[in-house]
Amino acid sequence: MRPRYLFRKRIYLHDRLCALADGVYAVVITLLVLDLQVPRIPGDADPQLIADLYQQIPNFVAYAIAFILVGFFWANHHRIFASFPVCGKWTLHLNIIHLFFISLTPYSASLIGHYEGDQIATIIFSVNLGLSSLSLSMLAVHVLPKDEKETDPSDGIWVKLPWWDVFSGTGIAIVSIAVSFWSITAALLLWPLAMLKHAILMVHSPPPNPGISPSITRERSN
Repeated sequence: MRPRYLFRKRIYLHDRLCALADGVYAVVITLLVLDLQVPRIPGDADPQLIADLYQQIPNFVAYAIAFILVGFFWANHHRIFASFPVCGKWTLHLNIIHLFFISLTPYSASLIGHYEGDQIATIIFSVNLGLSSLSLSMLAVHVLPKDEKETDPSDGIWVKLPWWDVFSGTGIAIVSIAVSFWSITAALLLWPLAMLKHAILMVHSPPPNPGISPSITRERSN
């Protein structure tokens, strides 16, 4: 049999890479909600329904936290890839690593819902989110330019990212694990509070200045 030849490019357009990432994120968000089970109560039993819904509060809390964070990761993933037009092989590899940790989120969130108040479940959840954030941060460090580029000023502005902001998600994971030895609730609340901080900063960020030359929006990414 005659050999076949595969052409290996050094530079890739990131359309298919982003399509894969969007698909994984969409499936992850869908799987999160599947852990919310509708109570099966025969006949008219309102008290029993209320009791069963009350028992599912941990599942709803885990779903809400995971949904917000996965959406936050997706938004930052989008912003990162809006800052450059092409990518290399290491970008492909780092993106796959990030999607691996993101795909584990429904599992770790399910542990929080089914093992309410369990420290091990909380640590696994925080480790999962921390590694998702760290892998996205490594992707950002690898692909984002070190200097502002000349682009269309009407599209946005370049934003300088300090190192502690890029890796803040990993820091939150470490703090959450440490806090879990004192309070499970506080360890879980660290995540949505941190995302609220980022949301406030984004709302109050300065608008694009037409007098400044550079500009594709490059916002915070954990």
